[in-house]
Amino acid sequence: MDNTLWHDFKHVFLHLRQHRFYTAVCVVGTAVTIAFVMVVVMVYDFRTANVAPENRRSRLLYNDGTQCMRPDGTNMWGYRALGPTAFHAFFDNLSGVDDLTWHSGLNKAVCALPASSDRCSVLLRSVAANWFDFFRYDFVAGRPFTRAEYDAGRAAFESADDEWRLVRNREDGVVRRFVIVSERLARQLFGGSAEAVGKQLLLNFQEARVVGVVRDVSSIFQTAYADVWEPFTLTNEENLEPNCTTGGLLGFRYTILHLSSGTSPAEIRAEVNRRMEQLNRQGLEYILKDPRLYTHTEYTFFRDGSISAGLVYALLLVVLLVVPAVGISGLVHAQMQSRLGEIAIRKAYGASNANIIGHLFAESLGTTLTGGVLGYALSCLLVVAGRTWLFGTGGVELEGILLGSDLLLRPSLFLAVLAACLVFNALSTLLPAWMAVHRSISYTLTGGE
Repeated sequence: MDNTLWHDFKHVFLHLRQHRFYTAVCVVGTAVTIAFVMVVVMVYDFRTANVAPENRRSRLLYNDGTQCMRPDGTNMWGYRALGPTAFHAFFDNLSGVDDLTWHSGLNKAVCALPASSDRCSVLLRSVAANWFDFFRYDFVAGRPFTRAEYDAGRAAFESADDEWRLVRNREDGVVRRFVIVSERLARQLFGGSAEAVGKQLLLNFQEARVVGVVRDVSSIFQTAYADVWEPFTLTNEENLEPNCTTGGLLGFRYTILHLSSGTSPAEIRAEVNRRMEQLNRQGLEYILKDPRLYTHTEYTFFRDGSISAGLVYALLLVVLLVVPAVGISGLVHAQMQSRLGEIAIRKAYGASNANIIGHLFAESLGTTLTGGVLGYALSCLLVVAGRTWLFGTGGVELEGILLGSDLLLRPSLFLAVLAACLVFNALSTLLPAWMAVHRSISYTLTGGE
């Protein structure tokens, strides 16, 4: 074989092998970068996006406790949920609020079938009558409890005849407890959702009847999540502490407000504080301070700090994009060196710098998008595998953290992947391409670099 031909063959082979190496490294580097970027995006998005059942997060305001004490500062109760007196004083006919609801928080309960000795621990949430109108649950069987079923809880107790307690559970054989359960619990206890409706179970050793079954809710929905939902009337707050001692200022009501369009959280906070001062001037034994009202993002991230969650995540994304892009741009620059002759010939035939940069950008975009798709798939695996660490909270059973396709495969996330790919491609490609097109044509064609 002619030596010149053999030399040209070796040159082409080495160029192709070098090109494949650079391409593979760029794809892998892009995939890893996009994967970590998308993990950050997903954590923020899952916690804050308007997704059913919490489909109105962007307009919600949460009361997460209010401080209570005597006027002289003694007998401080700390931050607790509101009782009926303070609840009505704060939130009745509150201008700028379209709707509100409340709940008692998550509490562990014991659940079993009446004829079985097998017991399981569940997370129980006592909720207001309009809870299933306020949030958008998917009922797979049955329905929400009716107003009559909600009110029936008030008659589930009777006065006690001993000195240790004010009331006790009424034991007359009449079911006054109506609950809604998750699909998972319905399958575990009754074998299916349809089979559960109308059946009875023991909840904290008290008989209750299932009236509805909802599709399992992931625990990343901190407020909507539970295994069992019961009427708030079964909390029996009027006969329990701290309601009795504080005259109804403290109790078990964690309130959620849905703000009207055009109403700011600051306006609601100002009005609630005004109402609180008015209540404190009535000469009650206890007074209230600092009714903590959080937007959904504040409630979810850094609840007791002044840190902006959006700013923190934005800075983190910048770091995750810029630092790897600098490394990849070095590889792209090295790849450009092998194409200087091609670029010089294009310029000699009249191609503009902008045209050449656009062509190089488009070529690189294909590689970046390939890496982006792989990175997105990797991010889904990382989020699912690390969901306990990423989304676990103190009040939630870790096995309740469900991440289905409805969360992972949403259009907004695909748009986020595309945006990240475009930014990453611009950061890693434009500077090397700009340097390449500004080389002297004659110097490059004569063998200079």
